[in-house]
Amino acid sequence: RKGEFVRAVCANSLNPLQLAYALSRGVHQIELAAEVDLSTAAGAGAPPLPPSAMQLSCTAPGVVARCLCSHPRLPLYLAGSDGVVQCWQFGQSVQGLGLHDHLRAQYALPVGTASGHHATSVRFSPCGELFGCIDTTGRVGLWRLGGARPDSLERAPPYAQMRCLSRGADLCFVDSPVVVAAAGSSGGAEEPSLCVWDALLPPGRSVVASCAAHPEGGVCVAYLPSEGVLLSGGAGGEVVVFDLRQRRLRHRWSAHALGVRTLACGDGGSCFTASADGDLKLWDISRPGTPLAHWPRVHEPHTASPLFHPVGTSIGRTYGVNCMIEEGGRLITGGADGRLLCHCF
Repeated sequence: RKGEFVRAVCANSLNPLQLAYALSRGVHQIELAAEVDLSTAAGAGAPPLPPSAMQLSCTAPGVVARCLCSHPRLPLYLAGSDGVVQCWQFGQSVQGLGLHDHLRAQYALPVGTASGHHATSVRFSPCGELFGCIDTTGRVGLWRLGGARPDSLERAPPYAQMRCLSRGADLCFVDSPVVVAAAGSSGGAEEPSLCVWDALLPPGRSVVASCAAHPEGGVCVAYLPSEGVLLSGGAGGEVVVFDLRQRRLRHRWSAHALGVRTLACGDGGSCFTASADGDLKLWDISRPGTPLAHWPRVHEPHTASPLFHPVGTSIGRTYGVNCMIEEGGRLITGGADGRLLCHCF
């Protein structure tokens, strides 16, 4: 449909052919047969799926999910939206009835989140026992999975929270279920846009590292454990490598003409970046500046206008690649052109 685009995507860790993806009108699931090419589009202006693919209609029609994340070991995924994070179970195939999924629990965003603010990123801890969420106010919350009863739709509050930034964009866990890196902005070019929070320390000392990595604000962050670094993409198109051992910036370079929307870590110190101009690039973080590979316009960019203004977009802002995950040797991207693509390298 015109005005629809893929906002977020995640894959079932127990069945990589089963995906959940968020459009502006709810979360959908799709399960593909092994022979189906995932380059089949899903969303606005898309051709119909092959008969061997099963598509589930909107699983959460009342929820405008802005971010998704799948559990590393269980068939569960999180959907972050306005004031709440929901935990869903991936649907099971029922003969003649398609896929059926279940809402397992709901979690309230941290206390102090103002009306109208929403989750911008959700992430499970490495083992999946905890998860974290950051919202538009820069407040990070941590929850224990299972802290809410499956038979109750009451919203469980976080067990730990901290306002790290004035505007939150993304977060990731750093080697531990209680150490979180967050990207966003703090109101000025010289203010912190990347910080690391230790939930076990007293509030006054819980931010253990920070830097002004992005003058226009951070957009996405990922942890590369083999190198002991954080990778962060900014609204100005730059990518930085932050050394966690020495607590300083190791590299910084201009990666894209428009803002970096998402990134994913590869093998051997490599990373993929995707931007609002629709481009996808592969980098070696030890030799930044020149990409190892460049795929232009993998998703056609669109600029939000009064006539094309999907829920959650800003008028005048350009959107290209909106989300990207690495799963089982595949890179899956979703974009403003309504397509969901699989890239095999």
